[in-house]
Amino acid sequence: MPGRSGRMDRWREGSLSVRNPFSLLAKASAVSCLSALLLLFGFEGLREDARADPPVQEVTLSQAVERALAARPDLKAEAARVQSARETVGQSRAADYPQLSASFQTLYGNSLFGFFLFPNYNYEDLNLLTVTLTQNLLDFGKTGSQIDQSRWSYRAEEARRRTLWLSTIRDAESDYFTLLADQHQVLADKKSLEDATLQLARARLRYATGTGIVLDVTRARVNVESARLALIRSRDQVRTDAVNLAQVMGLEKNVRLVARDVAHDPNTLESPDPDRDLPVALSHRPEWKEARANVEAARAGLKNARSQNWPSLNALFQSFTATLPRGALPFTYIPNNSPYSTFNFGGILTVPIFEGGYMVHQTARARSDLLTAIDTRESVRLQVSADLRKAAIAISDARQQLEEARAEEENARKNDMLVEEAYRQGQVQSVDVMDAQTALRQARESVIRARYLLMNGFVAYQYARGTIEPPTTSKPPSPENLR
Repeated sequence: MPGRSGRMDRWREGSLSVRNPFSLLAKASAVSCLSALLLLFGFEGLREDARADPPVQEVTLSQAVERALAARPDLKAEAARVQSARETVGQSRAADYPQLSASFQTLYGNSLFGFFLFPNYNYEDLNLLTVTLTQNLLDFGKTGSQIDQSRWSYRAEEARRRTLWLSTIRDAESDYFTLLADQHQVLADKKSLEDATLQLARARLRYATGTGIVLDVTRARVNVESARLALIRSRDQVRTDAVNLAQVMGLEKNVRLVARDVAHDPNTLESPDPDRDLPVALSHRPEWKEARANVEAARAGLKNARSQNWPSLNALFQSFTATLPRGALPFTYIPNNSPYSTFNFGGILTVPIFEGGYMVHQTARARSDLLTAIDTRESVRLQVSADLRKAAIAISDARQQLEEARAEEENARKNDMLVEEAYRQGQVQSVDVMDAQTALRQARESVIRARYLLMNGFVAYQYARGTIEPPTTSKPPSPENLR
């Protein structure tokens, strides 16, 4: 049956190339009506989306960072905790200063019992004023250890505030670069959709003129739908990134942030070296300072727990002023309703003897807290070194990816131009053109990802080294405009 199959193939080819003009006119009119309906409902949907979208607000890198530092609630809460720790230091120091107190007692009674003791007894009102002055003389380091413990706790809280400050800068810059990368990804996806749409139009034209096949049209449609789906995903990712950046910036109103391009990366490093930068990180990383302060605070806590076993000596001075009511005493030689004063002074020696094992368990707990703080400090040291090495590896990998992506983009651009020229001359098929355009689109996306991956790598390395700072700006941001 080879002859019959050949005739059937020729008949199919002829049916594809020769068409009824009336059927073509009917299909064209139907397509035009369908296109008009799609355009109408499509534009209505776009208008609804435009009405539903929040207002657009452009923001720069410096504005994003400074707004985050000024409005992030976590930083405000940490500032309050730092102030609380500072007041704790003053509270501990107050034990070394003299303590002055006064108490006033007023008593009112009847003369029922006094009637049987003294004739004409009238117990109406008794006023007693007591003034006490005490001074700590010697407590064998109890107060001093409390002061040291509160001072080191205050330094640890300060380091914790510095950690949150640096992490706020890192989060703001990282989210900003991520948003900027996805915005450029949207632009690349739009260009890819334009290329795929143009290729679909060409495939349809060639198919209508009889120089192409239906397979080219089908592949072109698949490419258009894939490009459209990629554009939808990239736009949704941009919206998500904008929400993340707004959260870091502490924005209250519903606004859609748009990041501006960064002309210069403020965190660029020429040659990151973890071994060289480890001493720098240990002198700047607030986590390391916090871990060291926690060790010293735990050591002071152990000293304070041990000092509870030692005696304490305090000086005491008291003054008593009493006012006896009229007729309270039946003695004629003692005037009534007149103040009487007296005083005493001396020292108080307090010696702890037995408290049910409280101080023993307190000392054991303080010793365990010190061991925990020491192990935590070593863990932080390892974490700092690991952060530096991982950030350096990420920078090296991102640089290589960026170089390869740029070379791939240049080669893909040249290949796309050559394939287009060869296609015009009839040397290649339309499938080769679509493959070249797809390769160019993927190369553009690779350059975008590699560029902002490198920027985020610089942010991570500067944070790991503890030297990340807010980007400088010539004009101060206006946070009111971002609300």
